[in-house]
Amino acid sequence: MRMTGDYYLSMDLMQESFTRYLEKYANNTRNVSLLYTIARNSFLDHKRRSYRIVALDQDYEDLSADQADSYQIKEEYRRVLSAMRGLEDDERELLSLVLSGDLNYKEIASITGTSEANVKVKVHRARLKIKKKLHAEE
Repeated sequence: MRMTGDYYLSMDLMQESFTRYLEKYANNTRNVSLLYTIARNSFLDHKRRSYRIVALDQDYEDLSADQADSYQIKEEYRRVLSAMRGLEDDERELLSLVLSGDLNYKEIASITGTSEANVKVKVHRARLKIKKKLHAEE
């Protein structure tokens, strides 16, 4: 969701990633890094196939009971997505992988093909950029 900005597209890509993973690697031991690599590649394939702009500000149907809390959460989410739009593609991707919480920096480095130190530096810089943009909006 953080990479695509589109709930339905992210669900489709996730389903496609799990399907590919299970078709090819079902007999192997569990490998979360491989699953993330497949998901990342699915997203990049989709991005290459479609040259359209992803609408990050799209509203989705609200099914929650408490409208005030829901509105506040949506607004905060929009602010963060807006700040993330200002990041470079690689920064946004790395930050998304780190925020998922399932991978450590070493695994993310192997997925992206960069060094662990480079991942840490880029994530730190991306966080600082987002923090700066969010404080500027306030």
